[in-house]
Amino acid sequence: MNVLTPTTSSDPDGLFARARAGDNTAWDQLFQQCYPKLRRAVRRRLAPQMKSILDSTDLASDVMKSLMANANRLDFNSFESLLNFLIQVAEQKVIDEHRKAHTLKRDITRQRAFITDRGDEGQFLAVASSDPTASQVALATEFHERLVADLKEPEQRIAIELKEQGYTLPEIAKEIGWHLRKVQRFFHSLEQSLSRGTSF
Repeated sequence: MNVLTPTTSSDPDGLFARARAGDNTAWDQLFQQCYPKLRRAVRRRLAPQMKSILDSTDLASDVMKSLMANANRLDFNSFESLLNFLIQVAEQKVIDEHRKAHTLKRDITRQRAFITDRGDEGQFLAVASSDPTASQVALATEFHERLVADLKEPEQRIAIELKEQGYTLPEIAKEIGWHLRKVQRFFHSLEQSLSRGTSF
């Protein structure tokens, strides 16, 4: 007969430390406690048009896999701080996927059902070009130049270029050798400075 130790049932704050030390039961308990909350957090943040291309279960699973893969580099003083961190990562993944889906190249607002029959006059409906217009290219170039004008570190420019290419924040962190939190802070500060109209 398996008897749960007092640590297992009454010490959620110690779950992550035990899991990180190799306790598979602790990983199971962390998954059972965190996964449903992550799914709810993802569902709350997903825009209706994104639900057709993203699954909250996949994103929540990705966050838990990422936690397991990076467990040795993370430390939390309480279960609540762990959960807050995971929810923040899940919400950031939703934001990243939303931005990726709305880039000029993949803009999901342009998606339409494929029509196999002919229009009223027997003509096939024309497909609009996916190429950006000249004015869109000019605006994007001007915005990019303004964005990188005041950046001091070359890694910041590289981070922005990677973001424009559709890289996720964890991928950017890996490419430029920064910690994920530093990348998150950088883009958060950049977003705030742009919304205020100030230089970075």
